[in-house]
Amino acid sequence: MATIMKILTKLRTVFVLILSVGLGACEDFLVEEPQTEITEASFFDSEENARLAVNGMYDVLGWGQVTNTAPGFYHSYEFLIGDICSDNAEKGSTDSDQSGIQDLKEFKASGSTGNIIGMWNIHWIAIGRANLVLKNLKDAAFDAEVKNEMEGEARFVRAYAYFLLARIYGGLPIFREPVTSDQINRREFTRAPLFKVYELIEEDLRFAMEHLPEKGVREIGRANKGAAAAYLARAIMYQLGTDNTNQHEWSEVLDLTDQFINGAFGSYALAANYAEIYEPEGENNSESIFEIQAVDTGTDMGGTGSIGPSVGSQWTVFTNPLSLGGWGFNTPSADLAANYEANDPRRPATALAAGEYAFGVQMIASERNKTGYYSRKAMADPNDTSLWVTQKGSGQNIRHFRYADILLMNAEAAWHQGNFGQAVARLTEIRNRASQSTYPKGWNPANPSGYEPTGFAPLDNSVIPASGPALLDFIYAERRRELGMEHLRFWDMVRTGQFMARMESLYGAEIAQAALDHSITASHPEAEGQEIVNPVPVFPIPSIETNNWNILQNRNY
Repeated sequence: MATIMKILTKLRTVFVLILSVGLGACEDFLVEEPQTEITEASFFDSEENARLAVNGMYDVLGWGQVTNTAPGFYHSYEFLIGDICSDNAEKGSTDSDQSGIQDLKEFKASGSTGNIIGMWNIHWIAIGRANLVLKNLKDAAFDAEVKNEMEGEARFVRAYAYFLLARIYGGLPIFREPVTSDQINRREFTRAPLFKVYELIEEDLRFAMEHLPEKGVREIGRANKGAAAAYLARAIMYQLGTDNTNQHEWSEVLDLTDQFINGAFGSYALAANYAEIYEPEGENNSESIFEIQAVDTGTDMGGTGSIGPSVGSQWTVFTNPLSLGGWGFNTPSADLAANYEANDPRRPATALAAGEYAFGVQMIASERNKTGYYSRKAMADPNDTSLWVTQKGSGQNIRHFRYADILLMNAEAAWHQGNFGQAVARLTEIRNRASQSTYPKGWNPANPSGYEPTGFAPLDNSVIPASGPALLDFIYAERRRELGMEHLRFWDMVRTGQFMARMESLYGAEIAQAALDHSITASHPEAEGQEIVNPVPVFPIPSIETNNWNILQNRNY
């Protein structure tokens, strides 16, 4: 249970009271929050009050993921695209259950698909909240250094939200300040090209990197210098393989990740046991860079479409198998499981097979699971009632960035700079930790809360190629093994140019062609003057936005 979540369980109502001013009055893109007599100026009249408003921004990042308190609530997990739309996972459950998710994977979704609407609404509200904080900090009468730190947090939240939206929808309207009624009346919501959105993201993250403290200085769960630097490196790396109009180079990613590894942004290290990372004892550990915080409040999360007080993590019940009280979505693919070496402890800690055990409970074959594997990282212990909210939501944080990714990014950047020895060293570090790891908790039914040694021989690092294209392919494969089911695979496939070929190989030419038809490409008229490196699949903008606000819909939707 993270410190900031203790604050947010009390703060949610207070923050909502002040947020509507300046957000505009409409139903969706500028989602309105309740009006009250509390004014912006009065709420920012002291450092203490301003700190509450800044902390309150984090609340919205969990909407649709760790809480059902969301406008136009739909399941809005990043894994819906990051995992399910990739070769790492299938939708899961029955064919008719949440069929809109399968439409995402097959690029048949429309602007009325609920998950698309939820992800759009939630992250625009995050941007609106951040802009409100930024506007009012300008005239706040307290210490300039403190104001800069708060501005850094607001800019981080804005960059985080814009980065997710840009990867899902492409170019976006850019708002640096709260939307005004005049803009609403004039419908000034032109989409900026993708590279312009990335310019704002980078600007915000660089400011946050400069002004935020290191990890551990403030409450757990808040953005810090390391989180800003990590997301900046990720944003640059993504552009290098998609829209690189901003002319980035791999040396930038190498420099940022080298600095990170050398401690310039705080103290980070790989956790000792891979199997513990996604357990309660692994939350906010030495490897953690950014997590969406969750807390078990002891209340039911409510059904889809309801508004309730729970801030428990819903991804547990959404993805857990029936044998653990879940609904069985986001099932790891057999193709992902086959990517692991036979003696790699990360396979059972990522893709648990039917017949194997978690928390002493055997995974059973089910009509809701067509792959034969379950997402072990999302599982919550059914024997530990403190993790569950009436078997609906749990206190399990959602990990979004960890230090292992920095090492793998560094390996990839080193390869592109011809530093093959450095790339091999990073891979070796990752694989050595894997070799020293145990089975996941409760592998032995006689010890449901324990970690059993695997008895495996260490992974053979001599299989790592010394240089050349084979080494790069190994880096890609190692990313997939280490970060499997962590919501990144779709975007890794896109930026490395693997997506279309992999989709055709596994799912057929029709789906691959549909993805290409809905992609930003170099020949796309709207990409004129932009450097599109690989096709960039994008998803439909909600129809209510294109209809009401004259926002241009994405290609072929």
